[in-house]
Amino acid sequence: MISELKTTRITREALQDWRVATMAREQYGADARVATEDQLLESRRAMVPDDADCRDLWVFGYGSLIFNPIIAHDQRLLARTHGYHRRFCLWTKIGRGSPECPGLVLSLDHGGSCVGVGFRLNPETAIAELDLLWRREMLTLAYNARWLRLHTAEGIKRGLAFVANPERPAYAPPMPFEDTVTTISTAAGFNGYCRDYLFETLAGMYECGIRDRAMEKLAKAVSERLASSA
Repeated sequence: MISELKTTRITREALQDWRVATMAREQYGADARVATEDQLLESRRAMVPDDADCRDLWVFGYGSLIFNPIIAHDQRLLARTHGYHRRFCLWTKIGRGSPECPGLVLSLDHGGSCVGVGFRLNPETAIAELDLLWRREMLTLAYNARWLRLHTAEGIKRGLAFVANPERPAYAPPMPFEDTVTTISTAAGFNGYCRDYLFETLAGMYECGIRDRAMEKLAKAVSERLASSA
């Protein structure tokens, strides 16, 4: 239960002092599959070298980055990317789940399209911000970092995004809708309830004027499940 867990909100400070990684290792115990600092740095450099031109570097947010971006940015735009859709398709045993009761978090899965938010990083601090982003998103190396075409009101931008990796054990293939509802209704981890992750993401999307019928349907079903079990 969440009451038995240490909880912390994802903040810049929690990422900078490796608090999130420490809590992940504590929760996983001997089976910890948490990336080291060297692994994260190697992964980031493979996408964006230290000497990269960062004058127009964008990051695409489709989940928690929408309501809690953390990364410093100097512009944000609504953006649509084609070829991927938003889905709860990654199992998590940390953050919003536990080894005993894994939760689900959002990723981009193949097919369709997705409307989210593009964040343009300040060129002078972009590399440092990306290193923070890697500590947040790539802690278990469950995602693939990809460059995507972001369609915005100011034209097409080249944006960095984290997409699902079907080859990783954390990938959750499509499952019956009720199974997804049950997982999100019950799972919790050191970042809080899985259901709050859903509700906060949807609230952030509404504030930006983003509608996602699948997310709305899921939130309604989870709310009804919680009300029926109260």
